[in-house]
Amino acid sequence: MQPTLGLGSTGADVILLQTRLNALPSALPRLAVDGNFGQLTLQRVQEFQTNTFVDGIVDADDWAELLEEEQPQRETFFTDGRLLRDPKGNVTVLRGINLPLLDDWSFPGNDKLTEIETTGANAVRIVWYIDYGNAARPAYSVADLDQFLARCKAMGLVAILGLWDVTCQPDATLVNTQLIPWWTSEDVVAVLVKHQQYLIINLANELGAFRWADDPQAALDQFKTAYKIALTDIREKLHMPVMIDAPDCGTSIHAWPAIGQELVDHDPDHNVLLSVHAYWADFDGMPHIDTAVNANLPIVFGEVANKQDNSANGQTEFCFYDLDGLGQNHPASSGFTYQALLEELKTKDIGWLVWSWWPDGCPSRNIGTYSNVNGQFEGLTQPYGDDIVNHPAYGLKATAVRASIFP
Repeated sequence: MQPTLGLGSTGADVILLQTRLNALPSALPRLAVDGNFGQLTLQRVQEFQTNTFVDGIVDADDWAELLEEEQPQRETFFTDGRLLRDPKGNVTVLRGINLPLLDDWSFPGNDKLTEIETTGANAVRIVWYIDYGNAARPAYSVADLDQFLARCKAMGLVAILGLWDVTCQPDATLVNTQLIPWWTSEDVVAVLVKHQQYLIINLANELGAFRWADDPQAALDQFKTAYKIALTDIREKLHMPVMIDAPDCGTSIHAWPAIGQELVDHDPDHNVLLSVHAYWADFDGMPHIDTAVNANLPIVFGEVANKQDNSANGQTEFCFYDLDGLGQNHPASSGFTYQALLEELKTKDIGWLVWSWWPDGCPSRNIGTYSNVNGQFEGLTQPYGDDIVNHPAYGLKATAVRASIFP
């Protein structure tokens, strides 16, 4: 049952109200879908109520009329404007953790989901490879993926499955030449359809270039075209939400107001999530969040972290930049901090998935800590893991709500 709303109300229910009001004919300006019940929203509510009792308060009778055309339960999650809904039609704001599943060589056999479930997270983003690229890595199969996704369901976690094979490659066409054949292969499709009720597919981790390209506009056009082709092909077999990472290793949020709606419209299912990775040490994307929100785009932050790597002399320097304001190594020249971002995302009901559980090349970027002797979970890292899980304002335990499709 939807709550009663009035002037000053905030949150996901206000986003739903604004989305429904924008779908109605009106002589008034279109609302910014920002989750804030202000004067403009009040005017739209009063306009909607002209044939009933005009009080500006959205009660059960108003909700019944606004939602009377709600669709019956679906087979997958789906996007509605900038909202993500579960198959029952209820809003789900993703609050979760990235899991470098195949970087943990104890998998198959151990998957860390038991510990992740205790954090209160409602989603897990899964690192998967078609080909891990290291012969020493223990073998894994689509059957292992099948069992892992079943474990996600048992834990009440929305599963976001991504491919890491072409991470940070500038050529966006690789999504079609190297990855789509795997996504659409018979054995993979059978597993994904089996778990589609609680599954999101992230076609390619951090693929494509834009602001880093010699010709940014041409690169963005290539990126858009490549993903249009991918969406057309994927929809022949799969219908769960498709998550697309922003170009430039996921960081260029301002690409989405330029091309995001075109990608959503191109998708036959109109079921796309536009992902951003907040590695913003020298590029602060914070000012672009409002632009995406005002455009009613389905934005989600696929990665948020406390440290950022840097490349020097062809080598990766892990933990180089500090995105937590602690100044332990090199401060972010942009002034960006992940704490300020999570506060902002909370006010706008935008989903996020923190990087990462374990293991990671930067130990202080791990949420969990494990014994080097027996591999057993020892607890949350300090201060990062504890902050992500237990912060009273934006932490997982304070803000993550399990999707209504789970018991």
